Amino acid sequence: MGRKRFLFSVILLAAVFFLFGAAAKEVYAENDSTICKGVFIDQVDVSQMTASQASTAVARYVEDLRAKKIAVMVANNLVQTDLASLGYTADYTDAVAQALKFGKSGNLIKRYKELKDIEQGNVVLPLSYTFDSQKIREWVECSVCAYNIAPVNATIKRENGKFIYTDEIVGSKVNVEKTIQVISDTINSWSRQDMLVEAVMEEDKPQYTREIVELCNTIIGSFTTDFSSSAAGRAANLENGARLINNYVLYPGEVFSAYKVLTPFTKENGYHLAGAYLNGLVVDSLGGGVCQVTTTLYNAVLEAELEVVERAPHSMTISYVDLSRDAAIAGTYKDFKFKNNTDAPIVIEGITKNRKITFNIWGHETRDRENRKVVYETKILSKTNPPADVITEDPTKPKSYRKVTQSAHTGYKAQLYKIVYINGVEVSRELVNTSTYKAEPRYITIGTKEEEEPAAQTENGSGKKGNKNTQSNTEILTTPDDEPLEWDPAWDLEEPVQ
Repeated sequence: MGRKRFLFSVILLAAVFFLFGAAAKEVYAENDSTICKGVFIDQVDVSQMTASQASTAVARYVEDLRAKKIAVMVANNLVQTDLASLGYTADYTDAVAQALKFGKSGNLIKRYKELKDIEQGNVVLPLSYTFDSQKIREWVECSVCAYNIAPVNATIKRENGKFIYTDEIVGSKVNVEKTIQVISDTINSWSRQDMLVEAVMEEDKPQYTREIVELCNTIIGSFTTDFSSSAAGRAANLENGARLINNYVLYPGEVFSAYKVLTPFTKENGYHLAGAYLNGLVVDSLGGGVCQVTTTLYNAVLEAELEVVERAPHSMTISYVDLSRDAAIAGTYKDFKFKNNTDAPIVIEGITKNRKITFNIWGHETRDRENRKVVYETKILSKTNPPADVITEDPTKPKSYRKVTQSAHTGYKAQLYKIVYINGVEVSRELVNTSTYKAEPRYITIGTKEEEEPAAQTENGSGKKGNKNTQSNTEILTTPDDEPLEWDPAWDLEEPVQ
């Protein structure tokens, strides 16, 4: 019995060696430096290549893939880039090492099985590809979204005493997140050819529809000032300022800047030379008088109860509004700004007629106009008399010459209050601003040159003595000042506007 069992074991062992013998001849030695025949890395046949050769071949293949194009169709426009720009790449180091070991590592049975797999067809070792999601996002947001069609708000303007409205236009825009997902999915499943995808689009609705802009249909604030005493240049500047502001549309949340709208103060922009303040003196300046434009608008804004963002008083008093109700504009350091804090667009209408300037602010009236009333009241805190006259001697003028080159200005400190009445009863009193105006002396130029005695004239011009008739050399600058304030209403700028 033991003898039979021994013989059976010998026969079985021989059979095993017989079955694996032929295959063993085809199994590569572990120290073989080339890859087995029939091994592919992705679509690269690396059969009988060394590791270095396989790495070079696969690297070339990956670079060819990185050069492939991907295009996105957006709003009938084709936007394309290569995969390299999107960070597309693959690490093939592990794949090459795995290919080199295929059929040559492990026990005899494992090697035999791997070689039998090759006999059934080529063995393909996959590559793991990656791309940079952030670069895809940047490409979509910068390049693809460049073809978004922006929406157009409904518009409004006032012409010939009537409002003209236009309809809004709905735009279209790329849905960034969904488009990124489409691109990523396409790259992950692509067939190694150039790719074309459609951007995911969605409507881009305008912020302001015709329904909203049509809410602007009522005057919510209005104010008028007079410039009948102004010289021609100053009057022209007021007319020009009203023209530049007229029909300005301010949407909810937006801020109006008088400086941005009225500048540049140049002849090309319609301005003329007129009086302006400079360091307490009056000089001719392009745009002189434009502060009456901003002052008139300021008071219309107060009546509309819009939010004042920036306002500054003049350095000296002006005549066309009460103290603390002025708004100066000077260089870039004094501006008048206000914000549309209502629920609808406002339209600023500027009108000049019969030497008067008017600003109407049209908007959506939501206040109680029947029972509620707003009054603005000026309170004078202090008054400072002008200092002593400043006299300048001119040796080229005769002693009889006297010219007032600048009127005196009384200084004031004043406050403006907003008082609200409901059914005739005061319900609130709010401080709007505190303004300080400098006291300035009167500037006078006098002559110091000795005058010559005029020759005597006869009554008939023949040398007989007659009445002495001398002509005065006194030159006095007169101004239409209103007591008790002393200023020229034409002089209302801080400095020459540039």
